Amino acid sequence: MTLKKYLLAGGLSTVLVLGACGGDGGSEEETSEEETAQEDSENTSEDATTEEESSEESTEESDSGSSEDGEVTHSGEYGDYTVTEFGQYTIEPEESEEETTEEETEEGAEEPQPTEVVTIEFEFTNNSDVATAPQEAFGLDLAVRQIMEGGETTLENLTMDLPEDYEKSEEAAAASEMIEPGETATAVLAYGPVDPELETVLQSRDNPMAEEEIEPLDHTIELESTESSEEETTEEETEEDSEE
Repeated sequence: MTLKKYLLAGGLSTVLVLGACGGDGGSEEETSEEETAQEDSENTSEDATTEEESSEESTEESDSGSSEDGEVTHSGEYGDYTVTEFGQYTIEPEESEEETTEEETEEGAEEPQPTEVVTIEFEFTNNSDVATAPQEAFGLDLAVRQIMEGGETTLENLTMDLPEDYEKSEEAAAASEMIEPGETATAVLAYGPVDPELETVLQSRDNPMAEEEIEPLDHTIELESTESSEEETTEEETEEDSEE
């Protein structure tokens, strides 16, 4: 009898020890699951914060006048504008039909020089109550300026000086055509004379008499310097000579 009691007591103690070990393992598994759930929750909140910040940044960019695809937009008092392309063009001086006399040559009369201009292609929607030409509305709502040390200068509209063989002559001609209220047209304007070495900007004009508050526009136009264009021309000529 005594031997059986010892055997029973030993078996019970073994069962108790194994049960305790099993209980500890279960609690560890529960703790691990809680930690994993907490980490997943933190990661989800971080992702949501990142999406909100990205949304805020995109909203700020659209308010500044630049869309995601690089177009510059502005809603003015006289029209809505979407600039699709900025460019540069050199207007060559017209040849004089009159021959230069010897006296004028001796006096050292200066020969007319080419004029560098910045070209702006844009879509114009007339949001006024009367028919308006794109270049007229553009000049009232916007200005092209160059920034220098002593201040700034407003460039002139030189669209009429573009030659007949200009590649976008139809769009340039459309700049002076009357557009009815609510209608849209594509036009090209040329402003100059421009110095490629100076900062050139497209800015909205201040209109204190405007009925509604207008979001200001201040966009820097990227221009190629004359030095870089001359270097490219020289490289092309060198390549052509080597091929010959």
